[in-house]
Amino acid sequence: MKRILAALVIAVFSLPVFAQDFPAGIPNEICEVEQDDHTYSIFSLKDEDGFVGYYLNVGRVFNLLEISKGNDTFFSLDHVDQTFLLMGTTAEEALDYLESLLELVDEDTGVSRQFPCRTVAGFNKLSGINMATCIVTKRFLQSKRLCFVFSNGHRTAEADLTRSAIKSLRWSFKLSEKIHSDN
Repeated sequence: MKRILAALVIAVFSLPVFAQDFPAGIPNEICEVEQDDHTYSIFSLKDEDGFVGYYLNVGRVFNLLEISKGNDTFFSLDHVDQTFLLMGTTAEEALDYLESLLELVDEDTGVSRQFPCRTVAGFNKLSGINMATCIVTKRFLQSKRLCFVFSNGHRTAEADLTRSAIKSLRWSFKLSEKIHSDN
């Protein structure tokens, strides 16, 4: 009897994992990668109106106060917020999006593109579609990377995404899709 009850409890609690349809407003995290004290994640989210999108969470840093001399920063007071790049409405579009980011890293330094994004609008709801500017940059003694620039009122924020982070996200996303492909 205990085995039957335990199997029933496990089946009931694992059912939402296999369900294709998920509730509106609750992110369905697909994969997460940590690199250089930054966390990047991919998730899908259904809006109240039924729109389902795949998003890349790159976060963002507002530099509120910085004391520096030359290239050395002595003190920095930053605020970390969340920004989500809209990758598409299907898993195939999301993979194509990651491929396009890898191709963009190979472009010359200074090349820029616009990408649709959303931010947290409070109470775990996302704002409408905004645009983020992505610039191919190269930091001193570091490899090329994508620098996403966001504006919020009078403040400007940025988030960097390296080639290795994009590759890790792509690999994790593909693995997650293989694991959950029979759903």
